[in-house]
Amino acid sequence: MASLPMARQREDTGLTKNDPTKSRARFRRETPDDRRRQLGEAALRCIVKHGNAGVSVRQIAAEAGVTQGLITHHFGELNELVIYAFDIMASEMLQGLMNVVDQADPTPQGRLNAFIEASFSSMLFDRDVLGVWVVFWGLILHSPKLSFSQQREFSGYVKAVEALLKDLADDEEIAVGDMRLAALSFSALLDGLWLAWCLNPTTFKPEEGVQLCHNWIKGLRLGAYA
Repeated sequence: MASLPMARQREDTGLTKNDPTKSRARFRRETPDDRRRQLGEAALRCIVKHGNAGVSVRQIAAEAGVTQGLITHHFGELNELVIYAFDIMASEMLQGLMNVVDQADPTPQGRLNAFIEASFSSMLFDRDVLGVWVVFWGLILHSPKLSFSQQREFSGYVKAVEALLKDLADDEEIAVGDMRLAALSFSALLDGLWLAWCLNPTTFKPEEGVQLCHNWIKGLRLGAYA
């Protein structure tokens, strides 16, 4: 799972009374990718505000300050926009985590510690994030394309976890029989703790979640996955 990309409110291109030249220059910078991104971020904001009811062309167009026809122009149908919004959120969350890892102590232990601590920071421990995921989870059951995107996102997340664990195992000569299963287990622990906290923040403190993850790593060292 970086923080929900709380899409920045971007002004629609309009005439600037004092300097129409600047207005035209700004308009030229509005590429199709820029506009698609704005619509995807607007979709995320709508879901945060309205839940499932926010998954509508009317709501998203109003949030973005554009016509409904512009959504059709860029995405063809609502489902494609929803998938795009999901991809924005999922990729930014993982990228945010990895950015923290890349800035940490470059040792395998330092990088893994940074990943664990970031996983229990406000970057992820945000109930708005859960609200968006709940909507996406419900839609996945009825959208093969969205299901495919979720599988791809989860695979990327597990591979990132697996790489961190493998680096630690190689560095400390820890015997791990099946690194993929170890990564799946650790990912499940992280996801389960995240979900439990989002549903009820009094369940445990984030620092306790960090400690639970370090305890899991101790088990790895002792041969839990040998």
